[in-house]
Amino acid sequence: MKKFIMLFIAIFSSIVIISCSQKTTTEKITPTGDNVGAFSSYEQLKDYLGDFYEYSNNRYYLFGDAALESGAPEVNAPTNDSVDFGDQEERDHSTSNDQVEGVNEADTILTDGYFIYIVSGNKFFMIDAETLEITYTYEYPDGYFSGLYLYEDKVVLLGNYYAYIDLTVAEDPTVDPTVDSDESKEDYWYPIYYYRYVYGTMITVLDVSNPDNVEVARELKFDSSYLTTSRMIDGYLYLVLNNYSISYYYDEETFIPKYYDSVVSDEMIDLPASSIYFIPNNAEDFSYLMLASFDVTDNDDAKVKAYLGSTYQTYMSADNLYATVYKYQYIEQTNTYENYVFILRFELEDHELSYKALGQVDGSPLNQFSMDEYDGVFRIAVTGYEYTNQETIITNTLYLLDATSDNEMTEISKLTGLGKPGERIYAVRFSEEIAYVVTFVSIDPLYKLDLSDPQNPEILGEWYEEGVSDYLHEITDNLMIGVGRQVENDEYGWTRFTGVKIALYDTSADTVVNLETYFVEGEYSYSSVGWNHKAFIYFTPEGEDFTYIAIPISVYSENYYRYSQMMYVFKVHHSGDLELVAQLQHTDEVNNYFDTIEKAVMIENYIYTLSYSQIQVFNMDDEFNFVDSVVFNELYYHDYNYTEEPIASEVDGDVVTEPVE
Repeated sequence: MKKFIMLFIAIFSSIVIISCSQKTTTEKITPTGDNVGAFSSYEQLKDYLGDFYEYSNNRYYLFGDAALESGAPEVNAPTNDSVDFGDQEERDHSTSNDQVEGVNEADTILTDGYFIYIVSGNKFFMIDAETLEITYTYEYPDGYFSGLYLYEDKVVLLGNYYAYIDLTVAEDPTVDPTVDSDESKEDYWYPIYYYRYVYGTMITVLDVSNPDNVEVARELKFDSSYLTTSRMIDGYLYLVLNNYSISYYYDEETFIPKYYDSVVSDEMIDLPASSIYFIPNNAEDFSYLMLASFDVTDNDDAKVKAYLGSTYQTYMSADNLYATVYKYQYIEQTNTYENYVFILRFELEDHELSYKALGQVDGSPLNQFSMDEYDGVFRIAVTGYEYTNQETIITNTLYLLDATSDNEMTEISKLTGLGKPGERIYAVRFSEEIAYVVTFVSIDPLYKLDLSDPQNPEILGEWYEEGVSDYLHEITDNLMIGVGRQVENDEYGWTRFTGVKIALYDTSADTVVNLETYFVEGEYSYSSVGWNHKAFIYFTPEGEDFTYIAIPISVYSENYYRYSQMMYVFKVHHSGDLELVAQLQHTDEVNNYFDTIEKAVMIENYIYTLSYSQIQVFNMDDEFNFVDSVVFNELYYHDYNYTEEPIASEVDGDVVTEPVE
């Protein structure tokens, strides 16, 4: 690692000198190190790509054993009642579940207390929260929406577009050379059909300042790109995209990343060579990593860059974006395979993401919650796998890296020994100087870690219980919810999951303690919260000493014979009690996929549950009785029977109550 860092610094220093005197150089770049830099021309970019591709059948195809590193010599940087809110000017409401305070993440349903904003399939709906009237619809015929943002009087829609361009060759049959007889040519001639598939990411900014006259304020498109992730900070949208136009081959005429910005041009724009960089990559997912940012409230040009490489997991703080690049390596001396990860730090400078430093750790993170930045220190919890012919060695480590220095993210310290043999990380949650890590094989150790001294991180305590938490969420400074799965060991010693568990933990002492657990039985039951934290809804009504949480759970029982899906609503009393208060369903047609409740929002004393087809409203102050509904994807009910009256089951406060079937 030291040799690698010294090489990187030496190359970086020489780059600064070279870049000042050779602005127009087209010197060939060779893949010799794990570095980052910019290209000076399209010709230099073509030469560089030539080292990764082989020419065949009029195209360049990616090598199966392409080099894993990249380098360069230059760095440039229906209703029972109605909803009634009274006359209050401000309406208390839930917000989206974001990892970092002040760093917003896209969601599929948002509210400002007055309107509910939804993306569903290829449509966007704006719904009056009191009347449930659909006041505005925006349809995207050649694509679908993946998420949205709400900032002041702007709604930002994120989506993907796709189309087939008809390139059919309609030749004159009289000149068809495959038919001998002139009079029979027309009988035997068939046109040759060709189509070209085009796709990309599309961003649409809507001005909703006048709900009666919503207007499209801006559009952006990124050709041949899929949105990996996005964030919004104070009205600035930051996009991370993977452009796959060169993933398997590249065309010498179309290898340049392209994008469209309606405030700049009416056509696609070629990204300048000076805005194309290279980063360490694994060569198996070779592509352009594109970073873009713009203010959703004005018409300034979007700032766009592309990096030759790819990324998977990302994390963003208020100051930096961290992108990870996975790599696998065969160690010939020991006949083993190891995995490690590069961490690229992009700093926010004048609302633009600029590359600053590179770090490396052994292993790979589980998800974005495995990463965090606090007080100038980047923390990352990883699971490492070392493969041999005889066994697989699993290790779990927490690394602390310097997040302030340029060029290199140096290792400050690391905490090893997390988990028992064979266990991997299932959940992580950072909270300033404290971290919580869950490892699991058959018993769930929940570790509480002290990170107050970055030089000497330590384990404060370990809590053991059956089952595992897939997601952790702090309710107060001393209370935390874990959403996961219960387990049991069968007669053969195998661990199997037996249902969903929601656990309330007291985190005030060094060792975390389980206060209460609610169990939803069913071997194959699950909650989408395990992989989608946006499905976890929480809301603390103003002046109350409890927090509502809502969790969608799908329940299987009797060997898949019975199935039900509900939104489970709990009160987490800040005194330390967990109370199940409702189980909400849209329909009793248990196999109706289109009425599976995915998410919810809460406004004052009402909860709005969202499925692919509709929204239903329940009064939380009136025993969660059904109030109203609106169907916005009515087409899907043509082939699916449904019950208009919803099912809402009030339950008592006993947290071990069996689920309602």
